[in-house]
Amino acid sequence: MSQVKFLDKTLLAAAQVAEKSLLSEMYARRQGLLQAIDVRVKLVSFLCLIVLVSVFRTPQTIWITYGFGLVLAIISRIPFWYFIKRVWLFVPLFSAAIVLPAVLNIITPGEPVFVIMKFSPSYTWGPYTIPAELAVTRQGLWGAVTLVSRVSTSVSLAVLLTLTTKWAEIFSGLRTLFIPRIFVITLSMTERYLFVLLRLIQDMYRGRMSRTIRPFAPAVERNWTASRIGVTFKKTVEMGDDVYKAMLSRGFHGEFRTVNRFRITALDWAWMLTVSAVATLLLLLDRGNF
Repeated sequence: MSQVKFLDKTLLAAAQVAEKSLLSEMYARRQGLLQAIDVRVKLVSFLCLIVLVSVFRTPQTIWITYGFGLVLAIISRIPFWYFIKRVWLFVPLFSAAIVLPAVLNIITPGEPVFVIMKFSPSYTWGPYTIPAELAVTRQGLWGAVTLVSRVSTSVSLAVLLTLTTKWAEIFSGLRTLFIPRIFVITLSMTERYLFVLLRLIQDMYRGRMSRTIRPFAPAVERNWTASRIGVTFKKTVEMGDDVYKAMLSRGFHGEFRTVNRFRITALDWAWMLTVSAVATLLLLLDRGNF
């Protein structure tokens, strides 16, 4: 029974992947600020903002950049809480696993803020020294806050870009920016056929359940799951060969022809000037020139 529940959850997760992608495409079709900007300008500007976030020294500057992203999301008609949840549901989980050890005085010496444990003498283990007390330091907390803020802001900008831009336009924009052709083609084919494989997994599971009268033993269910993984891999390889042969028979010579016609407008120039001004002000603020 537990194995059946596991498969049900896996099927539900696969369906949610497709649902989130379709929902993202819906936001990209809305009439908002970022949706109206040329994809090439958008890619370069967001890349510059993400690079700037990685070099900022103070959390305050990073928070201002995050606030700028929130304003852009609202102007682009992205639901506020939906945008917040897309980032903060998993950023603290993965960031905390990295930064938690760094807040301790063993890793980051400094001014103690909270003492966790006290030892009568200090311990020395090879080149490492454990102090007389295990504590959380102010410098460690400040570094942890900076790292989590930097990660969340970078992820928020990346999510905002994908929510306001269709994937086909992103791939076309990457190609016009002289990104290697094989890289763009691989990404494009992966995005297109991911949903085909998800549907294949769903069909196999539904076929299994429609022919099941009573639950099988856990060992039988595990063997079936393992065998379906092998079948899926085999079908993936066969599908890749068939798709490539079909593309060659239709005149494919290693380059996708895009139907998008990009054109820089006055709004794009205004966006570039705005991003440049915001980036300059943030750099000056981060370096303490204000």
